[in-house]
Amino acid sequence: MILGGTGFGEGLSGTISKKCDGCAGSLTFDAAIGALVCHQCGRVYDAKSFEQTGSFALKFREKEYEEGEDVSAEDADKQEFVCDSCGAQIVTDKSTTATFCSFCGSPTLISRRLTRQFKPDMILPFKVTKDRAMELYDEFINTADKVPNDFKSAKVRERIKGIYMPAWLVSADLKTDITASGCKIEDGIQAYYDLSRVLTFGLADVPFTGSKKLGQRMLEAVEPFEMDKAVDFKTPFLQGFYAYKYDNLPEDMIDKIEERFNDYGQECGKRSWEGKHSISGDTYMTTMTGVNVKYCLVPVWFMCYEYEGLYYHFVVNGQTGEVCGRLPEKESFIGKAVKKFGKLAPVLISAVISILVGLLFSGVILVRARLSPSAVTDGNDIMVWFALLYGVVVGFVFSFAFVYNFFYKRYVRKQLAKSSQKTPHELDKRPDVEQYFAFNSKINLEKHDKFATAVAVTSVNENYKEVHFL
Repeated sequence: MILGGTGFGEGLSGTISKKCDGCAGSLTFDAAIGALVCHQCGRVYDAKSFEQTGSFALKFREKEYEEGEDVSAEDADKQEFVCDSCGAQIVTDKSTTATFCSFCGSPTLISRRLTRQFKPDMILPFKVTKDRAMELYDEFINTADKVPNDFKSAKVRERIKGIYMPAWLVSADLKTDITASGCKIEDGIQAYYDLSRVLTFGLADVPFTGSKKLGQRMLEAVEPFEMDKAVDFKTPFLQGFYAYKYDNLPEDMIDKIEERFNDYGQECGKRSWEGKHSISGDTYMTTMTGVNVKYCLVPVWFMCYEYEGLYYHFVVNGQTGEVCGRLPEKESFIGKAVKKFGKLAPVLISAVISILVGLLFSGVILVRARLSPSAVTDGNDIMVWFALLYGVVVGFVFSFAFVYNFFYKRYVRKQLAKSSQKTPHELDKRPDVEQYFAFNSKINLEKHDKFATAVAVTSVNENYKEVHFL
């Protein structure tokens, strides 16, 4: 396959013989972007002219300090903590003392001088105070039933730390090609259309996490941030807070970036229908151009706590107070049995109860026999076994009815109700596309709809006779 008549061929691996001007890496055609992408440095090139049309790469890549190299004056008043357990790297001013890792809760932190330059493009200062973050945590605790007492203790609340998280702010121009089949009924005529439209718009400063410790879904759950409040990065903003270094580059997240922008393109495409047609078979294909990435530190209040081998996180947007997180709930004996054995749980629980009842009945017979030796006869053994059997049968019937109706069915109804209700801090939400429209770009919709065919419908004896018009 020859692209744009330039004579550069494409091999079996999908790479182009033309190399990236920035790093000499191989270029790969990416259908979601509609361009050639260097997955080594993130630059984007036009497939025909090979001119650079955007970049997923940073304008400035923080360099590593060589051994023996003096730290720059700008970084001299910063220190770095490294967690022995999870490897998280925390940057603070020299007056801040880190007591434990906010990501894994480990108290084992090693202080050292900076090993890499720390130069974000911009920073969003904190607006939410720690006292307010703790109040939000208390409100968060109250949204769950039967939260373990550990999570209500003062030592857990004190773990909430203010952290500047690394985020990539991605901007791009989007074009969404929309196709669908439309149907419209007027005056007894049912008309069909082939709908074809092109929607162009721009999105600005869509955040993507730069830390593997803070998942993308968790970041999206506390968005949006007030990007218009961003200022140039200066060290004094770090006083009293932590800042995490990025360990996830934007060129390593191209698939996630494409996925989110494609979702936004589909969201806008669905809104382009005016309601004049009933729509079916609609498809949306979004391509990106003019990609630009900025490195920003965004403020969050963050807490991680380990409980029974699992990690639970609590995150607050340091500007808006938006909250997300997850809490454990103490399970009852019935709940644990249902989770483990499913529908067999009430049967097994009733069997255990019935055996205990049978043993109780037979025990009563034995006790009476021992207390009244004159009543001891050869038939006592039979009475004991009969009492055991009777107790087991009667106990099973009544205990099964009780456990099934008052515990199992109630537990199942409760779980179904919880599954149908959205919690106020769920992680599956994402800000609407309106939050990221670029104000300096227009939203343009081109319509290329075509009439396909029509059907005239008349009613005869409650049966429809169809007459087709071309």
